[in-house]
Amino acid sequence: MIEKLKKYALFVKIIFSIAIGICVGVYLPQSVSVFFIEISNFLQNLIGFLVPLIVIGFVVSGISTLKNSSGKLLSVALGLSYVFMIIGAICSYFVSKNVLPVLLGIQSIDNGDFEFKFSSNFSINIPPLMDVTTAIILAFIIGVGISKIRGNCLRNFFDEFHDIVDLTVQKIMIPVIPFYIMGVFAKISSRGKIINILFNFSKLVAVIICMHIAILLFQYIVASIISKKNVFKLLKNIIPAYVMSLATQSSVAVIPFSIDCAENNGVSKKIANFILPLCSTIHLTGSAISITANVLAVAMLNNEDISFGEILPFILILGIIMVAAPGVPCGTIFAIIPVLKSSLGFTEGMIGMIVALHVAQDGFGTACNVTGDGSIAVIIEQINSKYFEKSAQNTE
Repeated sequence: MIEKLKKYALFVKIIFSIAIGICVGVYLPQSVSVFFIEISNFLQNLIGFLVPLIVIGFVVSGISTLKNSSGKLLSVALGLSYVFMIIGAICSYFVSKNVLPVLLGIQSIDNGDFEFKFSSNFSINIPPLMDVTTAIILAFIIGVGISKIRGNCLRNFFDEFHDIVDLTVQKIMIPVIPFYIMGVFAKISSRGKIINILFNFSKLVAVIICMHIAILLFQYIVASIISKKNVFKLLKNIIPAYVMSLATQSSVAVIPFSIDCAENNGVSKKIANFILPLCSTIHLTGSAISITANVLAVAMLNNEDISFGEILPFILILGIIMVAAPGVPCGTIFAIIPVLKSSLGFTEGMIGMIVALHVAQDGFGTACNVTGDGSIAVIIEQINSKYFEKSAQNTE
């Protein structure tokens, strides 16, 4: 029982943080709200400082070890994961653009509801060492370089740097998330209309779940066409993995269940053991859909109109970040914060709402990610048996 509660510890803390933040903003004097808001602002700066370090630590370590895997299968898995994520995010944009304005009642939210003007003499600025785009490019150059020259010295250095960053995330970033979100909701509730906003976001979650189901149908239809297997049987066999991932909210914890489900769909044990652990870290279509929808919803509620031309670069970068560095709990949502600021012009209040939304409903995204992994395994199995294994036999 205690172990089950631990799995939901962050989610429970987020719920309590939202409730406390609302109470502070609604019932306590503004001077008290300012205190919580300043804590949130400080944590925002701290998180911004850590993000480039997270990207470098995890991307370099991940890319530098790719040579240990089967090169051709790895390339196909990476390509499929990225394409599915981009398709999911783009579809999420168009669905959100057309459905959310009607569903959320955008006109009921004033333009200033996410902007907060409190005066304070206390401010601590923690500028990041570099922006996230620079960190991504640098990490890719170093990671690919290490994998090519097989530099053990640099590999060991960045592996240890990865461990330091991971420890920092676990011991600093994750524990401060509830306090950060508490300050965000104290800001929002101090302006009123918090009940209306929360009601709107409950409808947003329903839309996101429907989009998750749609993308899973699409992925398994593609897998069915390629493998020439019945799509309904494929979906039926993968249901246990979806249920288990929804219960545990962890893509890693359900890998054994995912492997069993994939084998029931005709995937060989060799392919399942290779692809499913890999996809648990590089294939995050459900999360891509959720983040894109959350971004559109928050923008609309702030009377901001985001065109497809504006969102497309964000989606492409989002896919790269998810493929490269999703091993950090909540790492992706924090890694895109600088991108939200630079490419979409989001304010701290808007970003805070996106973070809170993502953490609160991420379990559904995880379930979609894990279930979609099974479709990639089916596709890889067919490609491997039809092309790669035959090619190897002909070479022999």
